[in-house]
Amino acid sequence: MNSEKAVRAIGIYGGGVFFGVMTVAQPFFTLYADALGASTALIGLIVTLRSLLPMFIAMPIGQMIDTLGPFRMTKIGCLLLMASLAIMSWSSTLLVLAVSQVLLGASMIIMASSLQVLATDGEQDKAKRNKNINRFSMWSSVGNMAGPLLGGLVVSYYGSSIWSYRSAFIASFIVCSVCFILVSLIKSQDGPGKLTKTKELFKPKEMLNSYISGIHLTRHRGVQFGLVGTFLIMFIQALYGSFIPLYLNEHGYSAFIISSVISLMGLSGLVSRFLLGQFMKRVTLETILLTAGCVASICLIFIPVASLHIIGIGIITFLLGSSIGMNLPVTIMIMVEETKESERGKVMGLRLLTNRLSQMTAPAMFGLLGQSFGLTAAFYTGGGMLLATMLGFAVYSSNRQAPVKSEASASTAAEQSSNL
Repeated sequence: MNSEKAVRAIGIYGGGVFFGVMTVAQPFFTLYADALGASTALIGLIVTLRSLLPMFIAMPIGQMIDTLGPFRMTKIGCLLLMASLAIMSWSSTLLVLAVSQVLLGASMIIMASSLQVLATDGEQDKAKRNKNINRFSMWSSVGNMAGPLLGGLVVSYYGSSIWSYRSAFIASFIVCSVCFILVSLIKSQDGPGKLTKTKELFKPKEMLNSYISGIHLTRHRGVQFGLVGTFLIMFIQALYGSFIPLYLNEHGYSAFIISSVISLMGLSGLVSRFLLGQFMKRVTLETILLTAGCVASICLIFIPVASLHIIGIGIITFLLGSSIGMNLPVTIMIMVEETKESERGKVMGLRLLTNRLSQMTAPAMFGLLGQSFGLTAAFYTGGGMLLATMLGFAVYSSNRQAPVKSEASASTAAEQSSNL
């Protein structure tokens, strides 16, 4: 394997490791904070900090990827992730743990953007590019499935105590350290980097210019649709990842059952991506996004009823995970198709900015609702609002010119399904 293919492989398979670690760090952090005595509202506030810093650095990070290269930025993101996990592993002070979530949020936006660019970087052929996008998303689903399951085993082994959650964070830190060493052994295809220009990106004027230069990409209909679709879906995912563990814990489910439920979400996302090619033959990508968003919103409404029995929560989780699983490859395909390769960093930064906005709004709103009315009422209210939003956007979209479903997209999807 030459160095170019090795670097692209890091982008594809690295998504599995990255999302695997994230699905340990995110849900078990809320349980860890709960065990330390934090209220539901405080947990929501701390989780919101994950998205606060990325809100300001999303577009500069996209430009840094274009300047320094995605491979170098991946290593920077990995170091930040390791620092966050180290803090979570050794501190029980909520103020210090809040800092760990700021670092975790910065790592999330850097690594997610960089890995997505690595997976598509240098590939001019549309069919191969879409295939790499789908492979990246499928390995991400594998990580989403394996991460919480392995983390749950670690937590269960130590008896769901404060130390057990720390042990899961330590195990994740070790995995990241090993991966960082292995990645460092590969020769980078990035250029020497323009450090002076990179420093200038974080000056207030340059940060403002980076957002202005990125916002112009929203003139593309595909970018607009991708941003709206990803905002609503990621809003639901943020609620599920942060508050479902707390809700199931309140209902007496064990740490292993909770981790298995989260793992099932990753498995369902993997299954849905295998079926994506068949869906693309029949309907447009935009229709897939709208349908997935409505199904996910309905699932959110039925979570309180489904949680009364493990089978019910399993069914709801599978449907919800399948809907969310469609989001990553579909939004990337829609947005990449209408942008130049030189703008990939910016468009991924714009997409991640939208993700962070939704993931910042969701825990803050849901934490306050949960603290005031209880998590059950919060699920009903949040799900109803999102369903109404999705249906409203569907009506608005139907009044615009429908996109033409290309045979090339369908054939590409069919090839992906047969080869993966």
